[in-house]
Amino acid sequence: MKHFSLNTLLCTIVVASIAIAPCESDDKLITQTCSKTPYPSQCFGYIKAVYDSKDVRDVPGLGIIMAEVLKLKAQDPKDILFVLLGVGKRPDIQAQLKTCLESYSFIINTAIPAAIDSFKIGKPRLAEDYANTAALVVSKCEKSFNGKSPITKENNITHEIARILGAIAKQL
Repeated sequence: MKHFSLNTLLCTIVVASIAIAPCESDDKLITQTCSKTPYPSQCFGYIKAVYDSKDVRDVPGLGIIMAEVLKLKAQDPKDILFVLLGVGKRPDIQAQLKTCLESYSFIINTAIPAAIDSFKIGKPRLAEDYANTAALVVSKCEKSFNGKSPITKENNITHEIARILGAIAKQL
């Protein structure tokens, strides 16, 4: 009976080791990739927060995950801008709000899908260009309010993620 228990224990340890090994390598890949971005800890946190990141085995996959994070995070400022435009209580900033809304629509509807496609077809430079363009239009949005927009916090987050995405694409 002891022999059977020892074999069972050894098999359990081997199976557990095999199951744990991919998780360690995933964290290693994420850590190595994120360490080469302007915001390593934020990069790691954003990627690990996505459930599907556990299945990613390469840098292009991490780029796709980060692009999806950017799309998700860009939706918040877009929604806020849409509401602010609808309320219309501040006619003095309507033009800036509209321009920013157009920028976020571009990021969500054009830049992110194109960046994801670029990773999938092996054209990371295009993904980098789209990410850099997203960061640029968000900066322009904030500057149009002299750095005091109604979505400064959201602009900063979106800009940060776009820069991370560009840095990931640049590694390829």
